[in-house]
Amino acid sequence: MALEYYLDRFQNLKMNKAGGKKSPHKVCMLLAVMDLIQAGNISTNKICLNQALKERFTYHFDNLAQGANKNTPETPFFHLRSEGFWHLFFNDGYDNTSTSRYSVKAVSHAYIDDELFSYMKSYIVSNELKDALVSNLSDLATLYHQWLIDIGKSEKTAKNYLGAIRGSISNWLMDVGELEAPLTDINSYREFVGYEEKARKLEQFQICDSRGKGMYSAALSHYHKFLADLSQVDVNADIKQVMTDKTLSETEKTILVNTRVGQGHFRSKLIQMWGGCAITGYRNTQLLLASHIKPWRDSSNEERLDRFNGLLLLANLDKAFDLGFISFDDHGKVLISSYLESPDMIGLKEDMAFSIMPDHRPYLRYHRGELFKGR
Repeated sequence: MALEYYLDRFQNLKMNKAGGKKSPHKVCMLLAVMDLIQAGNISTNKICLNQALKERFTYHFDNLAQGANKNTPETPFFHLRSEGFWHLFFNDGYDNTSTSRYSVKAVSHAYIDDELFSYMKSYIVSNELKDALVSNLSDLATLYHQWLIDIGKSEKTAKNYLGAIRGSISNWLMDVGELEAPLTDINSYREFVGYEEKARKLEQFQICDSRGKGMYSAALSHYHKFLADLSQVDVNADIKQVMTDKTLSETEKTILVNTRVGQGHFRSKLIQMWGGCAITGYRNTQLLLASHIKPWRDSSNEERLDRFNGLLLLANLDKAFDLGFISFDDHGKVLISSYLESPDMIGLKEDMAFSIMPDHRPYLRYHRGELFKGR
């Protein structure tokens, strides 16, 4: 099948719409599979529902889940078979007609169309496929609002930013004939970037942004980051940089890509070092992210693999750390930026701290100096 066929299928998944909202499970499963193919965890067209796949599914699910959504990777692993490109290999005594849900006894593994598997192995084509998947997330306004809350914005700020994106800025673009529907109806990161650039050039935008002390600029910047997170723009760019580095062997590339997507030996070393979330002590590792202290793109290949350049964090704390809303002093005490409006909303307290080793300190100093937004 041509790529256009799979892009169309990815943009129009058959999704559960209980409660009027689309379930993100199929999107999360396909994103997880592509991540593991890129990382080399899945090297042949045989997809097993193992711990690595469950953990990567959870990573995406934590970003996209709403309301009563439950973290059940077994559900999309089984029901993706209705899409036509995802197939199940059943164990002896079981078949497609007699099996209505996933079980280890019934299902050996999944596999996809060979053409689709080849497309997923390309970091260039997989970017197109990931972007297509975002089209299924119709309720972007709600997701954006929750994303803002998750990074520590107050309810008031979240409502103001959402109102600016869905209301004022969209209306200004419509008034000059540049837009036909609200910006929150645009699912493509790359398409949004074009509208963002046009919006910032509008005289009305510049006047209101000046009067509003940069509120409209902040709303656009945060929506840009939100869509980039959904489409994994930064991760894909970093993987591309590794894969095109001619100084690296194939083994070295595999190790580095594994590290970038939070899998492999780097994650294992962090789990061994921390045992749970470095800040809260929460111990369910399926819900924890392997985060670099000194950002990936600023680190050498050696620093990228150094366990002392890593923290194991809950998703909301990982996001706040990456955005510079929190950092840590040389004794491990949390530093909370004044830009983080509601630290209590993400479980942060001033007295939080963790035990660090001397080798952590250079990386923490870099984070404080280059990323932390200050008190």
